[in-house]
Amino acid sequence: MPDNPESEGRAANRGVAARIPHDAIAGAGVLVFCLVVYLVTLTFKQAPAVIAQNVQPATFPRMVLVVMAVLAGIIIFRSFNIPDTPQKRLKPMVWLSATVMPGFVVVFYLLGILPAMMLLCFFLPLLWGERRFRFIVPYSILFPLAVYLLFVTVLKVHFEPSPLAFW
Repeated sequence: MPDNPESEGRAANRGVAARIPHDAIAGAGVLVFCLVVYLVTLTFKQAPAVIAQNVQPATFPRMVLVVMAVLAGIIIFRSFNIPDTPQKRLKPMVWLSATVMPGFVVVFYLLGILPAMMLLCFFLPLLWGERRFRFIVPYSILFPLAVYLLFVTVLKVHFEPSPLAFW
């Protein structure tokens, strides 16, 4: 029997269990998250048609969850076709950016959606090191306005005024 490096490699791998790619594990985690949050949306009460404005409270979160689940499925499927390479450690900026998000929720509650989005769109690029204010300022005004108008005019979503709206 001639020496064949390919068959020797397969023989050596028979005793080693196949490893699950890291991306597949992360995708599975996202799928579990989607399932749990979807179950939470089942507890949402139906709004009367007059108040719902064509969209029930659970509709939008469920749409987002479906998109997340589909993308996670794609990641899981593709992860088995791509070699699993060692990943670098996350930079501290990732964790710092993640800590900004709870602050955004507080500002959203206090000031309302539009000012909160504008502040986030202004300060997050600064946090990431962007210093060209000629790009930051228009972005921090126009992007939140576009998102707000999309939700208010096209999707007919009503945003409650903030507790400080009387100012």
